[in-house]
Amino acid sequence: MNQKKLVVYFLILAISLTLFLPILNLSFAYTYTKYRLKDFTKQQLFSTDNLESMIGYSLYKVLNVSTNKAQVIAGKDDFLFLGNTYSSIIDKTKGTFHYTDLEIEQWTTKLKKLQDSYEQRGIEFIVVVASNKHTVYNDKLPDEIVYKEDETMTDSIVKSSLQKDVHILNLKQALRAKKDKQLFFKTDTHWNDYGASIGYTNTMHYLNTIYKKSYQIPNYTMKETRSSGGDLTRFLKINKFLSKDYDKAYRIIFNKKSRVCYGKITKENVLKKCTKNKKKGFNKYTINTSTPNKKKLLYLCDSFGIKNTALYKETFHTVWRFHHAYIYGSTLSNFIKEHKPDIVIYQIVERNLGSNKTVAKLL
Repeated sequence: MNQKKLVVYFLILAISLTLFLPILNLSFAYTYTKYRLKDFTKQQLFSTDNLESMIGYSLYKVLNVSTNKAQVIAGKDDFLFLGNTYSSIIDKTKGTFHYTDLEIEQWTTKLKKLQDSYEQRGIEFIVVVASNKHTVYNDKLPDEIVYKEDETMTDSIVKSSLQKDVHILNLKQALRAKKDKQLFFKTDTHWNDYGASIGYTNTMHYLNTIYKKSYQIPNYTMKETRSSGGDLTRFLKINKFLSKDYDKAYRIIFNKKSRVCYGKITKENVLKKCTKNKKKGFNKYTINTSTPNKKKLLYLCDSFGIKNTALYKETFHTVWRFHHAYIYGSTLSNFIKEHKPDIVIYQIVERNLGSNKTVAKLL
């Protein structure tokens, strides 16, 4: 094929695409957002996002292929997994993530000192490892990603921590034992309410065992529901093609209605007024005047802590929830001095285990 023909074919393709994109984008806008034509910008008219979405969805549904493997891995039975971009999660799953025994030793030594600092203040302290989806549903990973059983960085940290009498709970086995219930959304990074409830009940049992307590847990049931596509489908730009009931979900239903109020915590760690209006996200607190446990919990977690906060607020009189990467060191020390929690729970998703902020010493 000579150069002239190549130029002609390229021009035909370019013109076709130029004409096709506005039609496609207008069609998508009307179908999914009821967008008005006069509100459209030139950039939106010629955007390739919708074309990428169509290609991505077709490859995912027909060939089970991810068009964005750095962020999303396509597994078996419609399971999607977080990609290696996030905390080298695939390397950690396969046991190929590089770390040294000295690094593990230093981190767990700091963790032990942190635990001692809390207990010297009369505060009960435990660390909970919220397992990666890759760990619980390792059988749903693609064949080329093989979970390194008992030889991951998590295993090394937990082993070293237990040798130092650190109160650390790895949820791996508890979650695996119930995984036939689908504890994680197939299309999302996170566990659903059922998975979160298993994390909660095992944490409470562990807390009661370690400190010889008898904290009561609320009575509740689980109702199976449905959910639309999660964050992993948004990374692939295919969520708009999925129905509102595409994924399995659960809802926690409490047997008794409690008296709970909700409040925000400012950047200066000032507690705003507690009201009946629910507050989402982090840097929030609840007060429950009807719970039999009159203790105060400082819950330091990540996005996995959003779901099971619903259970903790029904368990303790006061729950302060922060992202563990937001409050640490002197800021955390000052909060503890002012509010005097009885219990501190660090819940950390497995892929972020080993963060230096987590073991920053109290001052």
